[in-house]
Amino acid sequence: MKEFFEGLIPKIQEAVTKDFQDIQKQVGGEKIYAAVLATDSDCITLGLWVNTIERMEKKDIEYSYNDFDAYLKSLEQYNLSTKIIEEIKNAPPPTTKWMPDEWAYESNKAGGTVDISKLLFDKSQALYDEANGSVLDKVYDEFYRLFIEAVTTAFRNLIQATSIARNTENRCLCLSSSRQYSNPL
Repeated sequence: MKEFFEGLIPKIQEAVTKDFQDIQKQVGGEKIYAAVLATDSDCITLGLWVNTIERMEKKDIEYSYNDFDAYLKSLEQYNLSTKIIEEIKNAPPPTTKWMPDEWAYESNKAGGTVDISKLLFDKSQALYDEANGSVLDKVYDEFYRLFIEAVTTAFRNLIQATSIARNTENRCLCLSSSRQYSNPL
């Protein structure tokens, strides 16, 4: 399994580079503030999400003024004090800045991270089949560890060597996994 993930590192780099170039064409002159590689809880998908300041501001306006009065009215059922209601009214507006599922740009074309997801799914399925249908926690823990290691290595290499870092100066680049992992890596 280790060889699979070591061989996956350059493929991830190539896929993310392709996806990022495709996304840059869509972004145009907008200012990118964040790019995230995200996976699911089983680590069998990998996608690149990117957002821009302009798209975040537009989405935040939608959230901020999307029937705020109705939201306040819905709070009446909780018998909140006037002080708390005033705090809610005066709170800063919600932001989608760090919510990748609300971001404007994502990879979804063949040849990029979509293909990496297929490789990950196939490897995971092969491990499952080798276990004769039973899930072996130890094997999947190792799959997860090697996956995170491969993706972070690939992303680190990309940040150091490619246009991803140059086009996101003073921006956030990260990896997100939704897995609830019981044992720290």
